[in-house]
Amino acid sequence: MRGGPVTSAIISQEPAPLTSAGFDVIRAEVFRKGVEAITEEMTVTLIRTSGSPVVTEGKDFSTSVLDTKAEQIGFSGYVAFHISTSFLAVAAVLRNYAMDDIKPGDGFLVNDPHTAGAIHQGDCAIVMPYYYGDNFIGWGHIDEHVLDIGGSAVSGFAPDARDCFSEALRFPGVRIVRDGLIDPNWQLFLETNVRVPGPVLNDLRSMIAAHYTGQERLARLIDEFGLEEFQHYSEINKKLSEDMVRGKISRLPDGEYWSQDFVEYDGHGVAELYPLECHLVIDGDEATFHFSGHPQVDAFINATPGVMLGQSMTTLLVQLIYDVPVNAGVWRPFKWDFGQLGSIVNAVPPAPTTQGHMEVGSRINKLVSDVLSQAVGLSDDPVLRGRVAGQPGNGTPSTTLTGIDRRIGKPTIVFPMSPPHCMGGGAQSVHDGLDTYGQQCGLGNGVPAIEIEESTGPMMVLWRKIRPNSGGAGIFRGGQGSSMGMAIRGSDEMRGPAFCSVAEAPARGVGGGLPAAASHYHLVRASNLDELLTGGTMPTEERLDGEYSVVPSKVGSLTVKEGDVFVFTSNGGGGYGDPLLRDPESVAWDVRGSYITADAAREIYGVVLSEDGAVDETSTHAIRRATRTDRIGHEPARDAQARSLNGGIGVGRAGEHWVCNYCETTLGPIDRNYRDAAVLSETDLVDRFDALEMHVRRRPPGTPSFVLRQHFCPGCGYCLVGDVTLAGSPAVRAPKLVV
Repeated sequence: MRGGPVTSAIISQEPAPLTSAGFDVIRAEVFRKGVEAITEEMTVTLIRTSGSPVVTEGKDFSTSVLDTKAEQIGFSGYVAFHISTSFLAVAAVLRNYAMDDIKPGDGFLVNDPHTAGAIHQGDCAIVMPYYYGDNFIGWGHIDEHVLDIGGSAVSGFAPDARDCFSEALRFPGVRIVRDGLIDPNWQLFLETNVRVPGPVLNDLRSMIAAHYTGQERLARLIDEFGLEEFQHYSEINKKLSEDMVRGKISRLPDGEYWSQDFVEYDGHGVAELYPLECHLVIDGDEATFHFSGHPQVDAFINATPGVMLGQSMTTLLVQLIYDVPVNAGVWRPFKWDFGQLGSIVNAVPPAPTTQGHMEVGSRINKLVSDVLSQAVGLSDDPVLRGRVAGQPGNGTPSTTLTGIDRRIGKPTIVFPMSPPHCMGGGAQSVHDGLDTYGQQCGLGNGVPAIEIEESTGPMMVLWRKIRPNSGGAGIFRGGQGSSMGMAIRGSDEMRGPAFCSVAEAPARGVGGGLPAAASHYHLVRASNLDELLTGGTMPTEERLDGEYSVVPSKVGSLTVKEGDVFVFTSNGGGGYGDPLLRDPESVAWDVRGSYITADAAREIYGVVLSEDGAVDETSTHAIRRATRTDRIGHEPARDAQARSLNGGIGVGRAGEHWVCNYCETTLGPIDRNYRDAAVLSETDLVDRFDALEMHVRRRPPGTPSFVLRQHFCPGCGYCLVGDVTLAGSPAVRAPKLVV
């Protein structure tokens, strides 16, 4: 795997030959739903037996059932990127142990990104073999984020580590369970090396219990179907999923699509930007993703194949193959190429990786979303065209703090789950993006109740609210992010890392939709919190006073004292389509609900509201017309056509030419970049967003800054595309279609 390009050949065997004879469609579906139900029952056991709020409330886990070939036949995608760690973890176990050395009741601990396909060291998996009587029938894989796994990485995050040996304990697929019990030697080792041994060991036992649920339920399914039919329908369902995926890919235009993004890192004192790119090739019913990136760095941002495969497939599951049953068949039509070893998208030891899944990995979601939106937007299939979407926020702002909880007199870990689970989702073709959507990979993640957050450690949640204007504007706006204030209460001080993955390069819109605001955090030290609480006054962001302390986006060890307040703001999702085409009544509704401000309604959407909040239709029409005129320097010759509301935004194709999907103005031949025919407006991103009350962190003086390049149709003046890129960089590439 590590020696060159990664293709579908390493993640699935060739499909077994199937004939149409003897294939009962209803029975196949009953079987599929049975396996799916087993993975869900495993999650029920996990939730009921784990004491960790990361599991019980945050739902940061997944369960998977695989057959004897280590191919998935069932998956509960609470955390979707674990779809890759399951078969990679089993492969690691089989590299370390001969099959005749593996016995019923054995369990293997896997968390190493470099050798075992893990996402990061904080996500620990237990792999166990499953048996039906004396027959080996497959594997179970359960993966969850544990509260701690030792080393410098509190709860699995080490922003200032310079190599993987400085981060956390690494388990490459080691047998720690025999006969269903944790080996006493391994238990002693873990008790000695993690900060909170009780919760960590309980989580491992919880995963073992969930495996026994899985094996028992799988045995009942085989009782019903028989062992031969169990194997037969496993193959049939994989083939059915494969065929569905190939059918979707075949309806995409053959050609090449590109996207670029940047990973931000300032944890070593210098604000660095590391570029990475995605190049998608559609050829018939197959798709190949080529990734490339900056050489790997001595920072925790690097990604390994588990991250790359898991995050790529996450976005595919959400945006393209959302209705396809998940099993090994979904992998077969795709190929992946991660380029040369030793880059941030194909890292090797000693590269640190504890945040690779949320640094490089979150950009992979955005890159894949971008190239997919380009491809589906040019499809002749209206259903696929409807899958165009703005990028998800994915800008995790968070912290993991450790210290002595005075209430119990023992070390504890505070891991607030609201900020990373409350980012906005990308706008869609039929609706605004979901507010507080969370990470795209966290399909089943939950936002804990405030009382639960506070019960897990010495902390107090002061507020948790929607962040106005944080979603990218558009015909449909991106989902809004959130703001949360957290104070330490019950501990003299706590220390740990803090990290924010998207502070400078926010989620982009699509088809002329605006980018979203970025994430950030800050501390208010020596605050007036006690004074407010003693006086019976609700602490709010406006009432809070103290020493405002801006900290880097990546901090290895941050001290938070009792009375300090940590303020997190999560970013929004990218917008869909030109904001001037949004229904004015929807804009007015957003203002009434405090989702956007009245100033944003006028400046971004061109909507004028009266004192009572009603839409002033005459003034709105005049401002929107004047804005379009100002964009292109003359009166628009055309208006938007009805087709723009039927799955077509931005740029489309008509024969051998690019066209504006809003007004059908020709934008040049398809072998040229349609941007060349558009009217360009380039503005500094921070300056532009400050004027719109949308926060993006400014880059240090003397370093390249981000700009917003909006390309307007010369015929109608509506925005075709809004590119976020570095000042002075070449124009973003257009798709290269096969004629």
